[in-house]
Amino acid sequence: MQDIHRLEVGMTTQIGTHQVENPEVGKEYVRGFDSNTWLQFTEDLAEDRPVVVRIDSIEDEVCHCTVTRKLSE
Repeated sequence: MQDIHRLEVGMTTQIGTHQVENPEVGKEYVRGFDSNTWLQFTEDLAEDRPVVVRIDSIEDEVCHCTVTRKLSE
């Protein structure tokens, strides 16, 4: 995983499946506060989260993702 503060919309990144709560291709996720856990994105979770990613594919223990939103920091 790259530094989430340096990611921009359209960039790709990878997240370990162990870091994603119920990983599912096509769903969007945001990183939990003070953790490396990624939670399914809802508008309620958008506040104060720097970036949202969409899982494009899952291979073995890696989620291949694309940044879909860059939220205000």
